[in-house]
Amino acid sequence: MPVTTLFVYVDESGNFDFSPSGTKHFVMSAFMTTDPVLSSNRIARLKYFLMSQGVSIPNFHASEDSQRVRNQVTDQISKIRNVSAYTLWLKKDKLPMEYQSTAGIYELMGFELARLAASEVTIRSADAVVLVFDKTLIFREEQAFLSKSKAIFAQLSHPFHIYFHNVSKDFNGQIADYVAWANYVKLERDEQRPLDALPKNLCLVAEVTAVNLKKVTPSATK
Repeated sequence: MPVTTLFVYVDESGNFDFSPSGTKHFVMSAFMTTDPVLSSNRIARLKYFLMSQGVSIPNFHASEDSQRVRNQVTDQISKIRNVSAYTLWLKKDKLPMEYQSTAGIYELMGFELARLAASEVTIRSADAVVLVFDKTLIFREEQAFLSKSKAIFAQLSHPFHIYFHNVSKDFNGQIADYVAWANYVKLERDEQRPLDALPKNLCLVAEVTAVNLKKVTPSATK
């Protein structure tokens, strides 16, 4: 029988600046599909169409794209079938000091998204999972995260692979960027329109608070 692999593309919105000039919120979204070629092709076709119309598109990036381009991207995303997305967000001023770093946020939110991916594997009866994070961490932090996150996926008894790639170079990563940005502007600026433009299956969201810390960290380090 053919092997079904769940591909999970993770991107973030907000910054890692914990000073008063930093963003108030941080968002991490995971776009999930068992057919990354299908979703990638739909976004690729839009890119090449726009280029043929004289629009310069090296890659789609929600915070930088024009409103006209955003409308077309979200329209194409809405037409992709059998995909899902989960978004986690937190208020940075509520985060304990030990988590106020790039690595700390990835540990807290990344582990929780990994657990959500594990649940999605079961729901979709997938045989394996590929988890692709944006390349934000330095190499030492990547290795520490990989070491700890293996404990979560080891419970699956399914093959899994975790990568750190530049998601702006992958059309599925660009979809994750759009989902993360739509949630971010709703939280940071109370701008509802981008989130309303996305289909409901991409709008599952949960806040990560201090209550989550005891839930996340111990199970990730068994």
